[in-house]
Formats: sequence, structure tokens, C-alpha cells
Amino acid sequence: MFNSFNSRFFNIIPLSLLLLNCSGDSNSPSGDQDLTPQPNTEFNNVSGTNLISNSLGNNSMDGVAIDIDNDGDTDMILAMEFRRNIILINDGQGRLTDESNNRFPNQVHDSEDIAIADFDKDNDPDIVFVSEDDQTNEYYRNNGQAVFTDVSNLLPVSGTSNVVETADFNNDTYPDLIIGNRGQNIILINDQAGGFTDETAARLPVDNSTTQDIELADINGDGNFDIIEANETSNRILINDGNGNFTDETATRLPPVNDQTREVELADIDNDNDLDIFFANVDFGGIGNPQNRMLLNDGNGNFSEITSSALPVSNFRTVGAIFYDINDDGFIDLISGNRFNSRENLVLINDGNRSFSDQTTTYFPSLNSYAFDFQLADFNGDGKTDIYFCNFQGNDILLFGSTD
Repeated sequence: MFNSFNSRFFNIIPLSLLLLNCSGDSNSPSGDQDLTPQPNTEFNNVSGTNLISNSLGNNSMDGVAIDIDNDGDTDMILAMEFRRNIILINDGQGRLTDESNNRFPNQVHDSEDIAIADFDKDNDPDIVFVSEDDQTNEYYRNNGQAVFTDVSNLLPVSGTSNVVETADFNNDTYPDLIIGNRGQNIILINDQAGGFTDETAARLPVDNSTTQDIELADINGDGNFDIIEANETSNRILINDGNGNFTDETATRLPPVNDQTREVELADIDNDNDLDIFFANVDFGGIGNPQNRMLLNDGNGNFSEITSSALPVSNFRTVGAIFYDINDDGFIDLISGNRFNSRENLVLINDGNRSFSDQTTTYFPSLNSYAFDFQLADFNGDGKTDIYFCNFQGNDILLFGSTD
């Protein structure tokens, strides 16, 4: 399967369990979810027994599933809105315990998104969080034991930021950063010591959109990752010249997408070896069109609209999504997190003909969830894919894939 460049992880310790793309040190489990098995579903809700934290109720904005302590199982890093960010450590059986008190400085910011990479090339992953309302980004350096020191002074910029991704923009093997803002987005180039230099003016066209999400992926098949922006108005495609300099080619590659888009995801939905685009849309504040959009790649990075035939008509106000072949039929499916309706989560199954249908009840138990992000990993080591829901309202949720 041809996948997009996974820019959340770059140049870090190999993660065999990774599947794609505080006061909380209490021993009492998070939430009161119903643990009764659902006979017609492929996933079981184990949140009540396997999420060990008092801090997972509300405000999870983003997550990364990663073996942060290098012990062979998958942990979780969480960005929290106006709460302390969280590290959940896996015991090897899929029980995730909040060890933030012992691993992070105790700071509270409006954290929105996470990038993880070995920024200082010392063979362990470091963490960057970006912040929206209080404009205070965080950068934590790993001591090799998954204990982190604040080196935020090495980030030379601040802004009203919603997304951060990491990749090697200048081909020097060191992971760099791109930050999506309200206003000009920013590219920071690694100085090869784990600090960063702002090279935005030389690498990005000027733009004042409000960017909610960014994906880095090779959409035109030239071997270089490009930038796909999800903006509150006028989504964009920026093409890489091979040296990390980008040109806005939206007008010739993308039909007008002037919705209020909150997330962009890419996958090869028709198995023709190129990446297609899903835009997750809302109409918060009465602005935009909440109909989600699907766009088909012609193989050269030019996109055509197939929404009417590919997706259900919706006003779901989708804020999070992930592509995943949930039924293992060789065609990528779609999971989405939604707001302001009875369908908090949707499982949309790909029929193999570029069309997706709602089959949520076949796969998920009944959930009370408003998910901004989903993370896939085999948390309990049974060979099945599990799903972590980062919930903005309500408790985070962990679903184990059924072994039946």
C-alpha cells in the first residue's frame, strides 16, 4: 500500500510496534465506560481498566503512539488544551499509566499538536508541542530514559499555532519543523545541534490563512514530499522543488475547496499507487460547509472532486479522521470523529469502487466520544490493531481489536 510520508516521526529509534501513520499518576482508572462486550463489534472498549490516569477527561487535542521508553511496547504522548501534557507508559499488556509527573516539567499551555523526532541525533526521540491561544510552544529533550528537559528556548518563533510536522526539508539528514499558524506558516531548519533557524522567507510563499492541519506527502510522484494545507478558508497544495523550497500550485492542482477544513488525510483509496485526499470540514461560527470532501489523484498530483459518489451527505462537523483498512480487505477505510450530532464517530467502509458507506455499528461499540485524533497501534501485543481516541469532550477511549 502506498502511504503518505509520516511526518510525526523522523530519524528516531526503530519502532517495531508502530503501525502507520502530573497529578495523573493516580492508580485509579480513567472514565466510567461500559466494559460489556459488544457481540456485533470488532473492537472492545477497555478504557476503564487500561487507561490509568485522572487527567484524561476532556481536552485531548492530539496524540502520538510511540515506544517512548524503548522497552518494546507502544506508549502514548498527548497534547492537552490548557492542561499539562501527558505521557502514558505501557506495561507491555496494554495498560497505559500516566507517568507525566516523573517525566515532564509541570507546565500548562494551550497545546494543540505534537511532533516527535531525534532532533539532536543522540538516538532517542524528543518532543515538540505547539500552542494556539497562549502562543507558547514547548520543546523537550530526552535524556535517553524518556525523562525530558525543557529546551523551549531553542525554538525561535511563537504564534497562534494549530499544527506541527517534522521532516528533513534541506536534505541534511536532520529533522526540521513546519508549524501551521493563524497567519504565515513557518519552516524551522535544524542547526545540526537540535536548535532551529527560521528559514520561512526563503522556503514558503507568503500567505495569511489560518491553517488547522498539514500533511507532508509526495502527491506528484517525484520522490519529494509536498505540503497539503487544511485551512479555515482556501486549502492549498505547495509543491517541493526537491530542496525544501515550495511553490503554491493550488490553482492548477486542486478544485476550489473554500470550506472550513479542520483536518486533511491522504491515502490511496483506489489502489492505483497514488495518494488521494480527504478533507474534514465544519461550519463553526456559521462559516464554511460541513460536507466532508474526497478528491481523486490523477497520478500526477492533480485532483478531481468525487465527494458526491464517494462520501455520505453529511453535516457531521468532522474534526479528526484516519485512514485504516479496518476490515482487512485490501482497500483503505476511513474513521472520523464528529461533533454536534448523534454520530460522534463513523466507520466508513471502502467498497473498492471509490465509495464509502457507514458501517459503524459493525465495528465499534456504543461510544460517547468527540475525537480530535485517533492513534493506531498494537498496544497489548496480541497482533491486533487497537485504537486510541483523543477526546476533546469526555474521557479518552482505548479500544482493543477483538481476537474472536
